Amino acid sequence: MNKRPYMHNEKKQDKASQVKNLINEEREGSSQKRELTPSAKLARTAIGLLALILTISGMAFSSGTMSDEAALDEIANRTSTEMESGFVLDDASQVALNSQDFAVGNFDGGTARMLIWDFTGDSEDRVQIMVDGQIIRESHTLTSNAAAYSVPVPSVVTIQGLEGQATYAVKFPERKYTIFNAVAPGGANAYTLTPSVLP
Repeated sequence: MNKRPYMHNEKKQDKASQVKNLINEEREGSSQKRELTPSAKLARTAIGLLALILTISGMAFSSGTMSDEAALDEIANRTSTEMESGFVLDDASQVALNSQDFAVGNFDGGTARMLIWDFTGDSEDRVQIMVDGQIIRESHTLTSNAAAYSVPVPSVVTIQGLEGQATYAVKFPERKYTIFNAVAPGGANAYTLTPSVLP
């Protein structure tokens, strides 16, 4: 009777050592699989460096920065598809805009989002915003942070000057371009918004 349990324990030990051997073999095999040849290491390093260079150069070109000279040219044209919302000139001393009305078409209809900000910095000039003669903002202080308003299409949006010679930008993101304008106290600019297909 003593021999049977002893043999049974021996079989358990054999199985346990077999399992340990299998585990060790798998570990050794997986570590061998991870080792790269020198040419593979070189290729991996080259790909990594190339990816890093492309990422850095992509960030430099997509930063959205524009020189003041190029920005002044865009502002002189009164509209721009190049400038992002909230763009601010470093030196606004050469900006000379007169008040002008604009017609902006090809909206989908319903409502449009209108962004407005002071592209010359934080002058804190004040304007009143009206839609079809109804005041939607009694007094809006212009800053370099773009403020958003929802306006109906079709409609006429009027920006009326309250305080200071306001230079500002308006952007309708749906139309993907920025309009640059100026308004004196008591003066007004009208933006006529029309859908692509009139009802």
